[in-house]
Amino acid sequence: MKNSGYLTISEFSKIAEVSRKALIFYDRIGLFSPAYTGENGYRYYSHEQIYIITVISILKELGTPLNQIKTYMKTPSPEDAIQLLAHQQEILSDKIKELQEIQTMLKAKKEKLEAGICAKVSEIKMVRREETPIFVSDPLDYPKSELPDELWKAFYMQCKEHSIALGYPEGFLVKKEHVLAGKTTRASHIICHVGKRTYSNGFMPEGTYLTAYGQGGFEDTEPVYQRLLQCVKEQGLTIVGNAYEERLIDEIGALDKERQLIQVSIAVSG
Repeated sequence: MKNSGYLTISEFSKIAEVSRKALIFYDRIGLFSPAYTGENGYRYYSHEQIYIITVISILKELGTPLNQIKTYMKTPSPEDAIQLLAHQQEILSDKIKELQEIQTMLKAKKEKLEAGICAKVSEIKMVRREETPIFVSDPLDYPKSELPDELWKAFYMQCKEHSIALGYPEGFLVKKEHVLAGKTTRASHIICHVGKRTYSNGFMPEGTYLTAYGQGGFEDTEPVYQRLLQCVKEQGLTIVGNAYEERLIDEIGALDKERQLIQVSIAVSG
């Protein structure tokens, strides 16, 4: 059969990057059959069939149901092919956009983890920040440790509606009034540190921020605020804006809460 220009199923499988198991399954359901089947049951394929199986593989990868592919493959026409490929181009464009969003999220996640590794937990820094895009939830007023699951779900749905890939460093916004009143355990908004205006509906204002770190979860940040407020008092600073919390090291970097790291930044002037 090799001399007649046919490829064995193993050869065809290797070239087309489709498993033997899948090729046999496609043959059984009538989706894609070999050019020739020997009396011994061996399947042989022509070189031209590479193009057909490639299109089938692409359509399958893009989520096209096998029965829909099968229906098209029965009576293909140039017009149908143009319509099918145009539709798949739209799907592919959406997929590329989704992957680019995930890539942006992974970059942000990596940068926060690197910052967390380099952070000195006992250090308090004065940092000048440019206006930073964030995604902000609807207003709320709950202790961070008692935030209902419904509010988290609602926030995640908001993120999905705005095409924000889940996984960006999240945190809380604590209103200036709560910081001044010592009510730093209460959250005013859930925030997502998206880092790009494309995905934001709010921002951290440009300005000077007093920044400190704390190990543990968001429910463990009260000692961090106490250190920051003591520093404000000692240095004669004035709190002029909200506090922003974000997780630098989360479950991706450490399963143990004690090894996770929260950054707290309060807008100040002096």
